[in-house]
Amino acid sequence: MTTTGYDTRIIADEKVPTIEIIREFDAEPAQVFRAHIDPALYAQWVGPHALSTKITRWDARTGGAWAFASESDGVEIAAFYGSFHEVRPSERIVWTFTYTGEPDGVALETVTFEKVGERRTRLRTVSVVADFETRDGMLASGMDTGVREGYDKLDHLLAPESAPPAVAGPATRHFEDAARFTALVESASPGDWGRPSPVPEWTALDIVRHLVEWSRGFLGGAGIEPAALDIASDPVAAWKRHVADIQGILDNPAGRVLSNPHTGDQPVDQAIDNFYTPDIWMHTWDLAKALGYTPDLGEQRCRAALEGMAPMDRMLRESGQYGPAVPVGENATAQDKLMAFIGRDPAWQPPATES
Repeated sequence: MTTTGYDTRIIADEKVPTIEIIREFDAEPAQVFRAHIDPALYAQWVGPHALSTKITRWDARTGGAWAFASESDGVEIAAFYGSFHEVRPSERIVWTFTYTGEPDGVALETVTFEKVGERRTRLRTVSVVADFETRDGMLASGMDTGVREGYDKLDHLLAPESAPPAVAGPATRHFEDAARFTALVESASPGDWGRPSPVPEWTALDIVRHLVEWSRGFLGGAGIEPAALDIASDPVAAWKRHVADIQGILDNPAGRVLSNPHTGDQPVDQAIDNFYTPDIWMHTWDLAKALGYTPDLGEQRCRAALEGMAPMDRMLRESGQYGPAVPVGENATAQDKLMAFIGRDPAWQPPATES
């Protein structure tokens, strides 16, 4: 097994009962994040070489819970559980960690994913426990071996020559963008779905309906016919089912080709990556606005998208997909310029509701 050779630093603070672990990987933050949050991937790398991991519960979202067991030849050696306090895609995870053999001992872990190079991520984990005795007991248990060997396995999982589609390319990009949109969907109350959106004549529900319906129809060009979803009766369940369906295709494209009279023939994962995933990203702005949040699509990504779309201005207008550009000042943010270019008013706010 080849690894990058990066050192794993394990630091025990002398003043507070914490353990800090720092390791770098030759991969994008989104890839390293997904390897932590996708149970099938997490089970492949966590822990020492001598043990395997069996996931028994996994709801990787803010407020969710998890549990797994370490096994040797199918025999359970130890079991652990906890809750996800915060899941912020490709940025950080805050979760609790408890060994079933010591249910009174709870560690609070904060995991951050920092981009430090062209294709490099610094992973930092800070664990806080109740006292020095507990902290020192963890260090004496051989946890350093499990951490180092686990990260060696993660290195191998992330390596371009061995990485499955799940941690590279289109699959990861969809995973990240869909996760942000899903967080908005899950935040909506039943009464929110009728709220107006920045898209004329569309409600919040219409944004979800649009993303689900056009993309599922688009997949017909690859001979894929997903089951119809009842979006109106349960938008949250329908959206989550849809995300799982698309992610399953991206994780295992199986060499399928999508044929479309407008886009030509492309591998199905590339077609989704080129046309559907960016649509999720763009409509995140619409749904956030409709629900009363302040959207953040990322200045660098907005700038790149605008640079790519500007030369196609006339074609985009004639396609009917975008309305007339909205004037904005030269000092406007890249996000505001992008939304104005596609016909959204960056200053749009949902109408005030009567109290």
